[in-house]
This record gives sequence, C-alpha cells and structure tokens, in this order.
Amino acid sequence: MSNKKILFVIYSIYGGGAEKQMQYILRYIDRKKFELNLAVFHLTGTENELVPEDVPIFDLGTKLRPASIFLTYKLISLIKKIKPDRILSFLWGTNLISILAGILTKTDFLISERTFSKIDIKGYSLPKLRKKMISLLYPKAEKITTVSYDVRENLCKYFDIPESKIEVIYNGIDLEKIKKLKNEYEINLQSYLLACGGLHKWKNYDFLIEVMAELKSLSLVILGEGPLRKHLKEKAESLGVDLILPGYINNPYPYFKKARAFVLTSLYEGFPNVVLEAMACGVPVVSVDCPGGVNEIIENGKTGLLVPSDDKKVLAGAMIKLLKDENLCKVLTENAYRKVKEEFTLARMVKSYEDVLK
Repeated sequence: MSNKKILFVIYSIYGGGAEKQMQYILRYIDRKKFELNLAVFHLTGTENELVPEDVPIFDLGTKLRPASIFLTYKLISLIKKIKPDRILSFLWGTNLISILAGILTKTDFLISERTFSKIDIKGYSLPKLRKKMISLLYPKAEKITTVSYDVRENLCKYFDIPESKIEVIYNGIDLEKIKKLKNEYEINLQSYLLACGGLHKWKNYDFLIEVMAELKSLSLVILGEGPLRKHLKEKAESLGVDLILPGYINNPYPYFKKARAFVLTSLYEGFPNVVLEAMACGVPVVSVDCPGGVNEIIENGKTGLLVPSDDKKVLAGAMIKLLKDENLCKVLTENAYRKVKEEFTLARMVKSYEDVLK
C-alpha cells in the first residue's frame, strides 16, 4: 500500500504556537505512512531551518489583491499539480482558502482550528461575513481538529459546527529539547517576572503592566515583537515599571528558567504553548482564566494559579503569593512538570494527527 500524500497548508511556518506545532508534525510524522508537502502563503527565509529536508516547500505568496482570491487560485493550481490525497491546513484564515480549494478540486481536506475564533475574527474587517463563511464552509471538512475543548465548544455554539465533525488534539512539546535549550546560555537579569507572546492588543500587556505597578521591586520581561512596542514602553515608564523587551528570541528557554514566575494575561487563547513551556522549565505559572484552553492546562492550586481575567488586585495577590511562598512554588512546579510529561507529549500529538490523516 502506497504512502498517503498530504499537503500541509499554513500562512507561514515561522512564528507562534500553531507554526511550531506544524513543524513538529512535519518532523516526526511516520514517513512509512505519509508523503509530506508544505504550502505557505508567506516565505520568511527560515523554512530550510525549520522544515525537514524531505518535505518540498511551495511558496504561494502573492502581492495581488484581494489576496484571498489569488491564494485560492494558486493553491488550486498546486493541488492539481501534485495531486495530494488529503489537505491539512492550520488557522481559520488559511482554512477558508484551503476549503474552497479542496471543494473545487474534489480533494479530501481536514482543517485545524488553533484559536478562539469567536473573538479573533473581531480583530479583522467584516467579522459578520467571516463568521458566516466559517459557519458555511467548516462543516464541509472531512474532519476538524481543535487544540482544546474550549475551542471545540466555541465552534459548536457560535458557528453551529456539528460536534461530530470535531476532534480535540492537544498540543505537544519537545520536553527533552527544552531541557537542553534552557541551559544554552545565561541571562544577566535578576528578579523578574516573565511573559511571552507577540506585542499585540489581545495579549493584554497593558493590564499586566498596570498590575506590575504594584510590584515595583520586580522587573517585567516580555519576549516577543509587535506593533505595541513603543506604546508598552511608554506606559511602563509612566507607571514606574521596569519593562524589558528583548524582542523575539529563537531560544527563549533560558529566560523561562531564570524567571521568578511566568504570567499570562491574554484576552483569549487557543491553547497557550507558552504555559506548557514554562511548566517544562520548572517555572511557577499564574494565568488569567481567559477563553481558550488555559483551564485545561492549569489546575488551580495544583499545577499553577488561575485568577479572574479582569481583577488586577487578585492577579497581583497571586503573584505576591508565588513570590513569598517557596513551598507552594515547589509543589506547583513539580505537579506541572509531571502533567506536561504525562499528558502533553509530542508522541501523543503526532500519533493523533497520523490517525486523522490515515
């Protein structure tokens, strides 16, 4: 029996959590069962470092507008050329294009929802139209995977997607690699709290900086890049917060390792890899209980601390509690590491994708 030819589709293979998960799948999926191809809508120049040599990369990028029409056309042309048995795409914007291309070429397709799209689409133009397109097109997929049960429930309730279409596959992390990378270099910083993610509105760093104003003896390090850099720096200065913005770091784990605690204040997530990575590095985690899978990772008081998403005093109190109670930190980090090791493995994640693609 010949290997199934799979065409993976994503906007870019370099970036955040979704991109990293696709990298893992491309690297570890069974070559005895699958022949892999990758289509990207945006080249970054990092593809050869991130994608295995045996995976052909097809650049479908276009400067023509409206981009979605030309991207659909180029994807259709690629599908006709390489004739995949199945398509698997990540992220809702790419998913809509992949669905149209799959329907028009009569190719089986699967899609993966990686974020809390009910809120995410509101950050784009014509959100009502985007909602209608998701509601209309998503049910046509052979299978939909989501990164959390919260994201699955969002698709069912807000977009009327049949639950029978959806399978939850949690993200996995490369625990052994992280253990090595966290010792790759030393951080010349003392006594800081850490956050990590693009400097965008939905990461809610304004809220975090306001909370940090109550903890003036500590610095705040945010790893990531984005359009709010100048605004966040100015806000921190106005509140007397020592904010350090190193930018995007290819290996962030030494920063994780040395942090007093990791803090997540997002307005929404899909399934925050950074929380898993903090747990893998032995860092205590405090997070707001935002939509999108956070409470499926953190068991409050056992593997981390969960607080309401809009209460600055409670978040500040949770941070202070972690900083003062060494025994609590020890219990939380030990439980968290055990949970990551047992439940969020790469092997489990990759095997789940092999099962849905076969």
